[in-house]
Amino acid sequence: MRGSASSAVTPAAPRSLGRPAGGRGAKCAREDIEAMGQKFIAFVKATPGLRIEQINKQLGTTTKDLALPIRKLEAEGVIATKGQRRATQYFPGRKAK
Repeated sequence: MRGSASSAVTPAAPRSLGRPAGGRGAKCAREDIEAMGQKFIAFVKATPGLRIEQINKQLGTTTKDLALPIRKLEAEGVIATKGQRRATQYFPGRKAK
């Protein structure tokens, strides 16, 4: 029998509204982004031409961690790229310090 009174329904636990702190969309501190950028620049200068998977393996980071610093550094001309998507290689740019 469907929907019989014998099937017990437990009340749902109360949920908090909104996203949990630090969840998706949480902002990174400016200092953290700059520190990751400096770490990335130093690594690219030492080993130019690597792809993001190779860089992540060496630095112990994820692509998600480096996405924003890479975009900022590329816009500033500090790093240069060659290729597309997963085949993108990273090199020091014209304005590399």
